Amino acid sequence: MDGPLAPASATSAIRRLGAFTHGLRLDTVPAEVRRQGALSLLDTIGCMVAGSATSDARLLLAAEGGGAAGAAGGRSTVVGRRERLSQRAAARCNGYLGDIFELNDLTGGHASIATVAAALTAAEDANASGAALLEAVVAGIEATTRVYNAVYPTFKGYDQCGMAPLGLPNAVGAAAAAARLRRLNAEEHAEALAIAAALAGWCPAETTAGQASTVKPFLFGGWPASTGLLAAQYAAAGVSGPPYILESPVGWLRTVATDPDVAAISGPSWALAQPRRKLHACCGYTHAAIDAVLSIREGRPGLLDQAWSIQVSLPPYTMHTVVKPTPPTAPNQARFHVQYCVAVAAACGGPIVPAHSEEFGRYLAQPQVSAAYAKISVLPDDALTHYHQARLRVELADGSAVEEANGAPRGTPQNPLSDDDVRAKFMRLAAPVLGDGAAGRLRAVVESIADAPSLEPLFALLRPA
Repeated sequence: MDGPLAPASATSAIRRLGAFTHGLRLDTVPAEVRRQGALSLLDTIGCMVAGSATSDARLLLAAEGGGAAGAAGGRSTVVGRRERLSQRAAARCNGYLGDIFELNDLTGGHASIATVAAALTAAEDANASGAALLEAVVAGIEATTRVYNAVYPTFKGYDQCGMAPLGLPNAVGAAAAAARLRRLNAEEHAEALAIAAALAGWCPAETTAGQASTVKPFLFGGWPASTGLLAAQYAAAGVSGPPYILESPVGWLRTVATDPDVAAISGPSWALAQPRRKLHACCGYTHAAIDAVLSIREGRPGLLDQAWSIQVSLPPYTMHTVVKPTPPTAPNQARFHVQYCVAVAAACGGPIVPAHSEEFGRYLAQPQVSAAYAKISVLPDDALTHYHQARLRVELADGSAVEEANGAPRGTPQNPLSDDDVRAKFMRLAAPVLGDGAAGRLRAVVESIADAPSLEPLFALLRPA
């Protein structure tokens, strides 16, 4: 290959992004973005608390060396648990816990899960203020989203590159949050982002599109969070990263997208001004179809019971992820199984909750669910171009049909969850683990986090008594 991969005099995309996240100041961030940042922190912590009570959480804590001393004599908090771990181990666990039920937000793909996991442990280690934590969370979510937006419109199908376009953006966002809380200078901060991009995991699509496994919740949250913390540590020690790792002819953008938009990395819009949050505990690719069937169920009671067939049409690029040839055989597979989720919604109503995947066998054994499942077929529709779109066609025995289209499932910017919806979701997730009183106090602390001079009250509430 002749010549440099990118002009030596140009400022690389990762350095432009680093300048933005290093220079971000809470008092100049729009008020709505600050407010939504605190709600994203609340929403993500709620997901972590819920995940902390699962058998997968217990297995992971044992594997990470949880106990009185924790991994490598750690002192970092694991949300919802008494164990203490090393900083990176705690971040891995917190990101994993928050992704178990597929309820963490969809802003910038899944921007909050890695950023919050990294920011919590870095803030605890630095004895940071609430404002510093919120500033880091906003910076990380915005960084993740800008990298993700550069590839999302034209990212390659999973059968072309085999990667979900979430691991690297989330590692970069986690590095931005960690670099801020470590108070790295501008040069070190930019290097941390480049190092994180270089060390980011493959994020294999097989973990969601293929055979079920329990390692999947690491990919979007836990592993990128740990990578971001490590990248900030390396940058502080003088290690450098590849400046053109994003836009180089052999860089990440061209690896995962057919026509990447490098300009998206420089903004200028705020992702948190239009957040995407989840109502249903399953892959976001299934939500439009679920809401379409719920609309028919609520508007035409009994119609679905009379259906001869239920045809679901989805954007072609989502098919590899959520269309399965057989019923689910594991909880994580149930969360990425559109036929199963639509059948549960048709038979039971909504929303989809963690029990629907955790106890998938019990639900599949219900006659109403199994009958609905048998009627469902899924087809690709080239007219549908975004995962928040779906069409439903319900055919009846008399030959008539009812159709329902959905282009704005609950939680999208076009049909957002209200602040009260987010608070109620948090309480549904956290109260069963922490108790109503402690969950309510935790909610109040997080919502006023920008005014907290110390984070000790937050971490005391994150650890059960």
